[in-house]
Amino acid sequence: MKKMFRKKNGSISIAKVVGWIFLIALLVVAAFAVKVYQDIQAVRQSIVVEMVDVENLRDDDVSIEEGEPLNILLIGTDDDELERDTNDGYVGRSDTLMMITLNPQNRTTKFLSIPRDALAMVDGSPDKINHAYAYGGAELTIDTVQQFLGVPIDYYAVVNMSGLISLIDAIGGIEVTSPLTFEYRGTGFVKGETREVNGVKAMNFARMRYDDPEGEVGRQNRQKIVVKAVIDKLLSFDTLTTYPEILKVVSQNVRTNFDITTALNIYQNYLPALDNISSIQFNGMEETYINEVFYFYIPISSRLQVSNEIRQQLSMSPLVASDLIDPLDSEHEIAATKVAIIFNQYPTGLSQEETDRILAMQQEAQWLREYNETEPEVVPDYTETYQPPIVQPTQPSNPPVYYPPESVNPPETTQPPVNPPVEPEVPVEPEVPVEPEQPVTPEPPVEENLPTDSTE
Repeated sequence: MKKMFRKKNGSISIAKVVGWIFLIALLVVAAFAVKVYQDIQAVRQSIVVEMVDVENLRDDDVSIEEGEPLNILLIGTDDDELERDTNDGYVGRSDTLMMITLNPQNRTTKFLSIPRDALAMVDGSPDKINHAYAYGGAELTIDTVQQFLGVPIDYYAVVNMSGLISLIDAIGGIEVTSPLTFEYRGTGFVKGETREVNGVKAMNFARMRYDDPEGEVGRQNRQKIVVKAVIDKLLSFDTLTTYPEILKVVSQNVRTNFDITTALNIYQNYLPALDNISSIQFNGMEETYINEVFYFYIPISSRLQVSNEIRQQLSMSPLVASDLIDPLDSEHEIAATKVAIIFNQYPTGLSQEETDRILAMQQEAQWLREYNETEPEVVPDYTETYQPPIVQPTQPSNPPVYYPPESVNPPETTQPPVNPPVEPEVPVEPEVPVEPEQPVTPEPPVEENLPTDSTE
């Protein structure tokens, strides 16, 4: 063996050593590539690819081979197969809606989080945007988001919460830096502190919103931190040894409209877009209550600003305000037939005093809304079209003769007779009852002395 690396003069040949090392490395890489290819082919058969029939807002389909800018919609559902299992009848909703715009040409990536409580037109009726998934799955969700922002969705991926937990565990956890101090479901975080978390703790970090001063906006920012940490970890060499577990998790928990080949092409051609990652957010979101249900109302001006920033990334022409639909337009009414799903199933963590205060705000907001929507009755103006008729006075042919009334002497006034005062009658006292007389018993008659017969 040693003779293979020695020259004729007995010294070791560096070139031969390097050549053998390179050959061995090449064989290892080739064997690894074959193994990866076999694993990918196995995943290809098991991954769920679901094509959707949605409106195409592009003139031409995007070309991945040429690296044209594209949009991917991530839909994170709130079913976790534990507390919320769809097999037990739970209707899943999109707990997270995140749009990722990739542009490898200018080496930029834009993240946009859409609030789950945003008021949007869902299947023709105003409703919360996250209810679209409960009513029509990924297809209705994509149509709703496209109409809400006026931008095309080229690809989508649906991941349930348990799948994201498994994915984070498969890549060995992630590192997050908390923007605030809080505790959620037994997991504590300190502001400014970076710590490594597993899947469950990462979800606790991303899902809390009631203790965040920024509410839903703060929750969206933490979700972006988690997604970016997952992407960074997937692109690192640390995942080379764990890729079989990653592929397994993806095949079991992800539903999408692109296959493995498309995913690999995106990875190859769009990697430069990850050099600069930034976020887009809505400005001027308004908290409102309609029929005692909370919504985020995003004005058209804010949606238009976000839409045109995304369309610029996609090399598309800008929109105008009339291209978007306002869900609070007077032509639409809040649908009342979907109450079964709109109730928030997460614990509020509010005290009774805070709950009462929110209810009072709801009632006040509802009253103001009804008052502002009540328009005064418009009285039609007929001054320009109505001409009053001209009536000519007519003289009667035989005017009536006037006879003055006879003078009537006023009746003489007489003093009314004065009656003397009448003394009040003295009440008659009731007679004392008289005892009835006892009947007199007649005396018996007295016998007279009759003369006696004398006999002489």
